[in-house]
Amino acid sequence: MTKPREKTREELQAEIEDGKKKIRQFENREKMLRQKLSKEERRTRSHRLIVRGAVFESLVPELIAMPDEDAQTFFRLALTSEPAREFLRKRAEETTS
Repeated sequence: MTKPREKTREELQAEIEDGKKKIRQFENREKMLRQKLSKEERRTRSHRLIVRGAVFESLVPELIAMPDEDAQTFFRLALTSEPAREFLRKRAEETTS
């Protein structure tokens, strides 16, 4: 049996550099994938907000002409009413059961 020859200093340095290059490539790939995921999450959130806003406007057409501050006040009053709070409590219980 012959013993494999040991690598030279230059060969070892080349391997190290190659490894570092691969690490940078994987880090760049990870960065790109994180950006893509973030963009997809933003798109999903934007879509959800638009759909829900459209639902609110269809249920309360007066919201269309209402200033943002008034609409916010309306939602705060509507969503802090006892029936709304009870609905949210029941909904939370259903999802935890």
